[in-house]
Amino acid sequence: MIAALAGCGRLLPSRTDSLNDPVEEFEHVTSSEMETSGGGTMRTSLRGDIRFDVDEEQLLDALDPVWRSVVEYIFEKDEGFGSRTVLVTAHGADGSTVEPRELLGSEVADQFGSLSFIHFFEHYGLA
Repeated sequence: MIAALAGCGRLLPSRTDSLNDPVEEFEHVTSSEMETSGGGTMRTSLRGDIRFDVDEEQLLDALDPVWRSVVEYIFEKDEGFGSRTVLVTAHGADGSTVEPRELLGSEVADQFGSLSFIHFFEHYGLA
């Protein structure tokens, strides 16, 4: 039963130290708490939070190089298969928040619902 639940991504996500540790080395990042779920099956995601020491005006600029690194990590982890959903929020020191989708053009960023990594693979020239 546990194997079946793990395969469906229904178990609790696991901390992704091999991703969080390098992210925390970026300038302006104060903490990274992202987790993967689903183990490459139908319902996979990357969820969590990245906290920065910048305010709203600089938050998106600070997120961009960090997010590129995250996207490259997921590209390698998922062998270029971009269906993993993005459920990550960046937090500024002033309490502001942005989602990585705001790094994309407005056509994609303004879509409602979940967003998959394939959009970021294309944005960063990996696809």
